[in-house]
Amino acid sequence: MLSAGFINYSKIRDSLYIKLFLIFIAYSLLTEISAFIIGVLLRINTFPIYNTWNLMNHFFYLFFFLHLLQNSLKRKILKFIIGIYAVFTAVVISFYVDFLSKFLSINSVIGSILIVISIMIYFSELLQSDEILNLKKSIYFWISLGVLLFNIGFIPVYIIAEFIVFGGVFKIITFFLNLLMISCFVTGFIVSKKEYN
Repeated sequence: MLSAGFINYSKIRDSLYIKLFLIFIAYSLLTEISAFIIGVLLRINTFPIYNTWNLMNHFFYLFFFLHLLQNSLKRKILKFIIGIYAVFTAVVISFYVDFLSKFLSINSVIGSILIVISIMIYFSELLQSDEILNLKKSIYFWISLGVLLFNIGFIPVYIIAEFIVFGGVFKIITFFLNLLMISCFVTGFIVSKKEYN
């Protein structure tokens, strides 16, 4: 995924937010590597690592899609959503869930729902603009599609996983959702055109 971004770097050279996207993907990779080393090899609690990544993931994508919006009313709605989520997160961490020893599961579900809402707001704006004519040539569309598919699949699977064994099936489905999302990202880097990025 990162290699596809760097190979096609000339297409995204002028886009700060795509560069930040690549940095976020690199951070996600480092999170997985460090969590494996700390959790599996050293057998140390990884909740702080995954909770931090989880919150960074939600806020990154919410601000990413805020950046893409042109309509002032839609931007205000998304800013309101981000503010509510920030307050909700602060309350949960302060009073209900120990950030260092428990997974922020409710934040994970609500954050994913809010990301889906933000993408739908972005898509609604695309449908009303001329950009719809060149949708497949924009890396933003492919990132949006990948993130949307992942989160739409993740929400019900995660909720169901709370009531069943949280192991094998959940990991397999999450793996395939990640594969689907990464495929969208890679496709975007390959087929997008510089002038639409």
